[in-house]
Amino acid sequence: MKTISVIGSCVCRDLFEKDKGENYSFHTDIRFSSPISMLSEPVDFIHAEFDNFKKNVEVVGTKWYKKNLINDINKTAFVALEEKHGEYLILDFAEARTPIAIVHWKNRPNKTLLVSNSITFREQYNANLSKNILSNTYIEIISPLAYSDDFWKKTIKDFSKKIKNIFSEEKIILIKNMPARYYVDSDSFLHPYSTNFHFGQILTCNILLDKLNNYFIECCPNCKVIEIPDNAIGYQLHQWGNHPFHFTDIYYEYLLNTVNEIILNDNPEGAKKYFDEYKDKFSRELEHAKYKTASAFVSTDNEPNYVKILNANEEFNLLGKKKRLGLFFIFDKRHFFKHLKRIIKEKR
Repeated sequence: MKTISVIGSCVCRDLFEKDKGENYSFHTDIRFSSPISMLSEPVDFIHAEFDNFKKNVEVVGTKWYKKNLINDINKTAFVALEEKHGEYLILDFAEARTPIAIVHWKNRPNKTLLVSNSITFREQYNANLSKNILSNTYIEIISPLAYSDDFWKKTIKDFSKKIKNIFSEEKIILIKNMPARYYVDSDSFLHPYSTNFHFGQILTCNILLDKLNNYFIECCPNCKVIEIPDNAIGYQLHQWGNHPFHFTDIYYEYLLNTVNEIILNDNPEGAKKYFDEYKDKFSRELEHAKYKTASAFVSTDNEPNYVKILNANEEFNLLGKKKRLGLFFIFDKRHFFKHLKRIIKEKR
């Protein structure tokens, strides 16, 4: 039985679900904390109201979110790792995309508390703190993109030092998780993440995470790195909800096979064989979803934003000329006609 510690997104833990406890057990699991927050100092005083907030916060009825939020406030991540850690560390930097909430005390101008500005923290701060503490504090929100490259380099350098004081580099596995651009629903229809996560946000997130991954590899050149094919897709019915970091099953299958090769078979080089194999699987999954989506969406009174292509390869009688449009898919009428004009122009 191999023991594991996790720092990062739920992907780092969820990949082991299919193992069902046969080969791995977990000692420390740290979530929802940006490296910036993890490295910051706790405040040396806590108002009674703030202490009460920490003790009584309730998040969607579970102790799990509460524990992670309190750990982030108290800055206990590295202490927990030092006290009890696994043989291997599974790591990603997905939480670095989270903005930082800086809590300022009006009557103590030199004291601030840095917390990862998760939805959990924002909701609980406003819901559970008394008017007294709210009147004496204010929150400044800082985007991770507002920090300079030099700041991030130093942050990742300091972070890696802390990690290497606990784990040898050879026992650190960095997963280059990136958000998906599309997801499939229960009918395998493809959709873009466009409501809460548009392409610009996802692209910006990818650039930031790629930068941080590279900084970490510079600091830990002997760590094991799992590359991720860029055509993975999310899953609407994921157990934790629809989100660009919640993927279809084959994503976790790929990661578990790769981790098994690295840890159980002690064959990091051999693990790389899975990249091309699963990139092809991801591609087939994506193309299947594209075709099904192109062939099935229909414009009706109930679904006025969708357009139907009865068969993605059939000929359309358009402006008196038959045009074979080929396999493509679109998501609303505006994009449909824009895409249609481009294809007609190319076909002439």
